[in-house]
Amino acid sequence: MSLFHKSFTIACLPATLLMPGLALADEAPPAVQALMANLERQMDAKPGYETLTVDGSGNVTITNLTLTKAAEGDDPGFTLKTGEIALSGISEKGPGFWEVGTAKFSNVGLDVTGKDVAISASLPGASAEGWYIRDVGAAPTAQEKLVSSGTFARKMTGGPLTITSAGQSVTVDSLESTWDGDPATGAGTFTSKISNATIPEAALMAMGDGGMLRQLGYTSLNLDISSQSALAVMGDKLGYDFGFTLKARDIGSLGFKGAVADIPVEAYNALMAAQKDGEPADLDAYGPALQNVVINSAALRFEDASIIGKALPLIAAAQGMDEKTFVASIPPMAQLMLVQMQNDAFTKQAVDALTQFLADPKSLTVSISPASPLKVSDVSALQQVKPGDAITRLGLSLKAND
Repeated sequence: MSLFHKSFTIACLPATLLMPGLALADEAPPAVQALMANLERQMDAKPGYETLTVDGSGNVTITNLTLTKAAEGDDPGFTLKTGEIALSGISEKGPGFWEVGTAKFSNVGLDVTGKDVAISASLPGASAEGWYIRDVGAAPTAQEKLVSSGTFARKMTGGPLTITSAGQSVTVDSLESTWDGDPATGAGTFTSKISNATIPEAALMAMGDGGMLRQLGYTSLNLDISSQSALAVMGDKLGYDFGFTLKARDIGSLGFKGAVADIPVEAYNALMAAQKDGEPADLDAYGPALQNVVINSAALRFEDASIIGKALPLIAAAQGMDEKTFVASIPPMAQLMLVQMQNDAFTKQAVDALTQFLADPKSLTVSISPASPLKVSDVSALQQVKPGDAITRLGLSLKAND
């Protein structure tokens, strides 16, 4: 499951945090028990609830559920409450394998407290469609851990979301994710979108970021966050293509994408577990295998909407220069730095791209695209060669307004 999709499902709280401890309810259908066991393993917390009922069609309704985890040291705790969870269209797809046709969540509230942390969030409603569940048992294989490591649902939606801290609120219009793939392996394509996360001026000032934005002429932030990824499963190895974009409306956007292959499933599971715990992943045991991971491509892209035109005069003034003189000085300075990398073709391409971008700021993209497979071990070896040869091996490029 994609890192970004997992982050999104955690942000879309009803779909993940609301239900872990229900595996303890003997009256719950097997599919619900399996779902709750998987989520309890992921979230390491047990909730209580007022009622759990099953109607004649096998639909499940859970009311007044509370999930609590105490703070430990610097790690904050949380209390999450929901008014109702309704699961319908539960069908068995194979031994220990089910699909929940529709899941609906109502009146969700979250309080996070800890050392120097006090955050609350509310979400009136959310839903999931085509939610796949697998019972992995007490000793799951690496592949089974992968399938149970997150929420595989054809579609998830929620909103509006309100997050409050220190008397200031951030609102999100909607959250949505999709998945299309093989529920037996977890392979498939994922998308997620957080639409119009609005940070008002007062909240920006409280976070200490309002002064600079105000100088640039912005009084608030309206953010759209999206991701796309594809996961391929090949035995005990994974292929992973991903992209992530943060767009500030009327300001600009920043996106990153990449493609890697031959990732050990066990190492991927360790990364997901560390992400859940908010701790660095301990990958020492997978070191030799990770050296064989193949890097196919990577790119970082900026698209301007207005910020470059606003920032250049301010930067120029700080340097004691007028804007025209400052802009004209950038390509020669870049050339002086890049020539030390001993790759004339890349230096010319980069300087030309900067010149083009500064004349008409639209987009700037730096990328690597190796002509032949590049392993992690090869990247380490590049430190021993000339910078120019490393640039050629990586297929490094800088392009403007493409």
